[in-house]
Amino acid sequence: MSETLLDKDTEDAVRLSVEDAHALGQSALARLGYTQENAAIVATHLVDASMWGYEFAGLPRILVIAERSELKHPCTPVSIVKESPVSALLDGGNNVGYVSLNRAAEIVIEKAGKSGVAVVGLRNSWFAGRNAYYLEKIARAGYAVIYFGSSTPTVVPPGAKKKALGTNPLAIALPGKVNPFIFDMGTASVMTGEILLKSFLGEEFPEIVGIDKEGTPTRVARELKEGGVFPFGGYKGFGLSLAIQALGLMAGSRMRNGEVSDFGYLFVAFDPGLLMPAEQFTSELEELLAKIKGLPRMDGVSDIRIPSERGFREREIRRRQGILVNKHVVERLRQICEAH
Repeated sequence: MSETLLDKDTEDAVRLSVEDAHALGQSALARLGYTQENAAIVATHLVDASMWGYEFAGLPRILVIAERSELKHPCTPVSIVKESPVSALLDGGNNVGYVSLNRAAEIVIEKAGKSGVAVVGLRNSWFAGRNAYYLEKIARAGYAVIYFGSSTPTVVPPGAKKKALGTNPLAIALPGKVNPFIFDMGTASVMTGEILLKSFLGEEFPEIVGIDKEGTPTRVARELKEGGVFPFGGYKGFGLSLAIQALGLMAGSRMRNGEVSDFGYLFVAFDPGLLMPAEQFTSELEELLAKIKGLPRMDGVSDIRIPSERGFREREIRRRQGILVNKHVVERLRQICEAH
């Protein structure tokens, strides 16, 4: 008996195996000037995002890279600017975050392995992609990690008519027995990748999520690119976003004429064994999650879902079934592969 498809086929999408999607992405990135090694790093990240169910964070992001010359030319390797046994400040070499943050995560693991603690900041880099991707690596290595990412202005503070803050995500990952616990959230009402994909496809959001360049509320994706989006949760989300923006300054994000002009990323990781036996922590975490899953449910609720639980489950299904990619995105990627 065949397995029911997780994602139903549509006229607007092409089903690609994980291997074919990776090959297409790597080939397009190589044509755009990436080394084969970095093209593979980026493609792996993008395909993993699609496997988690975030199509807008997958292969469509290559089209953003293709449109921006600063993301295509050869970049300087990631380097360490300042270092101690438990910390490092990295210069991303103007690389896209998929490359520079991948290296930052490796350094987090190296330092936490030697000292039990790691504080790593990254500057001079571009957008990160799916933050949980990097945290999963760190948590699977056995470390708890908190991550903050500040970016260039996209979010409009409450009451303002101009954007001033980034989408500024916060993420936490904890080692588990099978899969880590990962909570990854942006502080904007919608994700940048979703805005970019809807803009490329000429689509709108179902409700008003921001303003256009004149300050008029809108749900049109292309208008949001010039205007800005609201923070999630009103003033509370704004306060959290502002705090993360400030932490980005600590990591080296630059200010020019009073505006943020760079991305700043900060990892704070530690070995749970510093506080209690690591095995005891993972056992008690599993016990806590099982308790929550087993709570009495309201009528009509089939399951109490833990953060990232769905993503881990669906990733394995899509690994078998493949991923759906918008046909216009696939066509454009194939054109890139053939034209350069």
